[in-house]
Amino acid sequence: MKPLHLNLASRPYRDYRPVYAVVVVSSLLVAFMMLNNIDTYYRYIRDTKSTRNKITDLESQTQQEQRQTAELTQRLRGFNVRLLSEQTQFANARLAERAFSWSELLDRLERVLPDDVRLESIAPNFSKDGYVHLVLAAVGKNSESMVHMLDRLNHDLRFNKAFPTSEDRGDSGYRFGIGVDYRPSVTRILQ
Repeated sequence: MKPLHLNLASRPYRDYRPVYAVVVVSSLLVAFMMLNNIDTYYRYIRDTKSTRNKITDLESQTQQEQRQTAELTQRLRGFNVRLLSEQTQFANARLAERAFSWSELLDRLERVLPDDVRLESIAPNFSKDGYVHLVLAAVGKNSESMVHMLDRLNHDLRFNKAFPTSEDRGDSGYRFGIGVDYRPSVTRILQ
């Protein structure tokens, strides 16, 4: 025969205390984590607000710089660069002519000028390579004066390519013209 278990309770006894403890601890943990997430979110919003403001400022500065660049590019397109370049070259040429040392040239010519030759005019023409082409008008006693002057010009290192351009025998003497390239001690190359 089977022993008989007699249970007089209306329902069976079950111990729910561990389950309640787990539910309470889990609920507290979830609540803590939720509060932590909310705090993290507010700190993120607060901390990134200054960064967003900086980004907005940088974007507005970038747009302003792009507008200024577009304006300046448009203004540059309005300039006639070729005319400006020509004007600059003209001004540089005039400055080089004004900086030309006449006293140095006259000292050099005095050294190479024969005693029987007198200069009447000197016409300089400034070239881009730094040389000054001189057209000299002179009066000598005879044709030997011109030959002697050409020899002396060709032997001086500051003068190159001396060549007669004209000659005329007149009452006041033997007139002649000479074209020669002169290299000053300070060469100013024209652009």
